[in-house]
Amino acid sequence: MSSQHCDRCNKVINPGDLFYRLTIKVFADFDGIINVKDTKMDLNKEFEKVKSYPEELVEEEVYKEFDFILCPRCKEIYCANPLHLPLNNVEMRDNAS
Repeated sequence: MSSQHCDRCNKVINPGDLFYRLTIKVFADFDGIINVKDTKMDLNKEFEKVKSYPEELVEEEVYKEFDFILCPRCKEIYCANPLHLPLNNVEMRDNAS
């Protein structure tokens, strides 16, 4: 088995080293309400238009999955603030393991 690399910092992860797999799934949700502003819209015409789009493009609008390998340090950094939200003056220590 060959070594891998952390997808965030590129650190070498040798066979037997601790690492984490991060899978992110982003998918469309539906609240049961369809907003149609144009009451004269021809739904059949709209569906035909969507059929002409590449399948991959339509699929990405509904579901997208990402898969990453992280070293222990990058896993901690990611878990501390996965959405990179403002931390309101919270100071991050640089020596966390």
